[in-house]
Amino acid sequence: MEVMTFNIDKDRRNLVDDKQNFNIDFHDSKYNWLQARQYEESMRQVEVHVVHGDGSPVDLTGMNPVFEGWLPEGLYRIIDAKHSVMIDAQNGIFRFDFPAPAFQIAGSYKQAFFRLMKDGKSVTTLEFSLEVLADKVISGLVPSDYITPFEDEYDKLIAIVEKADSKFAEQLIEWKNEFNKIIGDLNGDYISIKSLADALDARLKTLEDKIKADGLLTQADLDKSLIDIMQKVDNSVEQVTGGLTYLSDDMMTDIDGGYTDLSKLKKFKDSIDTDTNLTRIAFATDTHHEIESNWRPHMTSGLRHVLNPMYVQDVVDAVIFNGDNINNGGGGDKAVANYLVQDFSTTVRSLVESDTPVLINKGNHDNNYKDATVYDDWRSLPSQVLTNAELAHYYGYDIKNDRIIRDGNSAYCYLDLPNNIRMYVLDSYDTPETLDSDGYLDFNARQNSIYSQKQLQWLANTLDPNKTTVFFAHNPVEQVFDTGNASNEVNHDVLHQLLNGFAAGSSGTINGATGITVKYTFEHAGTIAGVFTGHLHKSSMVVDNDINYIQTTCQAVYADGDHREERANKFGTYQEDAFDVIEIDPVKKHVKLKRYGYGEDRDYDY
Repeated sequence: MEVMTFNIDKDRRNLVDDKQNFNIDFHDSKYNWLQARQYEESMRQVEVHVVHGDGSPVDLTGMNPVFEGWLPEGLYRIIDAKHSVMIDAQNGIFRFDFPAPAFQIAGSYKQAFFRLMKDGKSVTTLEFSLEVLADKVISGLVPSDYITPFEDEYDKLIAIVEKADSKFAEQLIEWKNEFNKIIGDLNGDYISIKSLADALDARLKTLEDKIKADGLLTQADLDKSLIDIMQKVDNSVEQVTGGLTYLSDDMMTDIDGGYTDLSKLKKFKDSIDTDTNLTRIAFATDTHHEIESNWRPHMTSGLRHVLNPMYVQDVVDAVIFNGDNINNGGGGDKAVANYLVQDFSTTVRSLVESDTPVLINKGNHDNNYKDATVYDDWRSLPSQVLTNAELAHYYGYDIKNDRIIRDGNSAYCYLDLPNNIRMYVLDSYDTPETLDSDGYLDFNARQNSIYSQKQLQWLANTLDPNKTTVFFAHNPVEQVFDTGNASNEVNHDVLHQLLNGFAAGSSGTINGATGITVKYTFEHAGTIAGVFTGHLHKSSMVVDNDINYIQTTCQAVYADGDHREERANKFGTYQEDAFDVIEIDPVKKHVKLKRYGYGEDRDYDY
């Protein structure tokens, strides 16, 4: 039996050169491999060991290993959660017995790996080389998708239909509950299935009502009534398989009603300058996704706004959602906030179809702090808010990525882009989680924009004057935009002085108004292409000390600070959205902001 060992902390592979003709180079001996003959059934087994970076075993207790593969011709997929056997969970060992459908087509798998599932969350191993040798003697399986969770549930449903005895109603209800659990477990990775569960519930309710009214159904009634359910199961399989490869336009339109105007979006994408001398960043801010709100209807269509920036991902070098991704920052139910941030983040991740980095920043609404009115009303208990650690998990700050450099699991980070450009994402709500004497949080991130000394010193230490630098933060710098809340903008004065010192190429120590100090040394002047922020829900530009500060309006339709009434009439059209593609030319020192949706293009020299 072949033994495979995966180090989930250190394993890595090179990015593919051609993401359309996806082929992984397995020439490096570090990759695991397996060969099998067509039509072998459950005899080809592997023992899988999963370890941490230091070689210690990963505790797999409660995890369900799932084999996921993209067959050699790239037409069919395998998602198999049925054929794994946990041998020693605490020591990270399981066995996988490959079923015959895994060996339907001769050739080398496009992609094959294991996904370790627990409570709807998952981590994946590195790909391994899986080669299927041709069998010219036996002509067996017809190639098709093989998705075991749905295959199993489909078979159970057929058995219930064929039996149709006096316990039919009870069995059907039991099947419905089990199927919905399968959907729920998969929803952490395949958000497009969510709508299926709702439709299935409604259809099965109709069947149950029929049973109650008329007693047992005839076989003809059953066949007629269940055909729609069976079709939905088949459709769900197709939706799941889309999660393993590049999402088509049709798949993406399943989210929140889909694109408002796909033809305009395609035209916009075609207009993006793909000159390799330019660096491009898709920039969206203030989506304010919500279940319901007094600002409806745009809040309930928040996920639809995610579609547009993600549509251009393959022609840009980075995508950033710049905070206030949800609108539950008014101190609503934490369970609702939990749902919203996961809904937002999972949608973003489900749309990733390229190697382009996608970053999610946080704003003053994301942690679920209360609105400030009078003192007794705005104080938040720790149990009421999403902690920084929880948000780090939901927004992927704890996912290791060699390209994205963080300070531990910090929201703030940087990554290097083509043309010697360094992109910083700053956390303007780096809020301490200390408590007052009554057990309430000392600081309210709904009202206080805070930069910690730790973050600012990290920034001073990592800034490189040899790179063209661009900054993103949710909250604008108070000393530049005069947001009117100077007492609530904590350590913005230090950030402002640090950016000025970087642009001037100076050295020194900054003594902030709150008593913090930050030391910096820059051998020569750095180049800042722009500081991009949101929060104010309007588009504007200010030049301060020769640094360009740029505001971009919200994606949320009705929340535009200057054009709320006008934008209210744009709901349901492509202008309900607003995001920019920032094109940076480091040679000409020119920036162009191409606007999709409501608003205008802008440009400037730096």
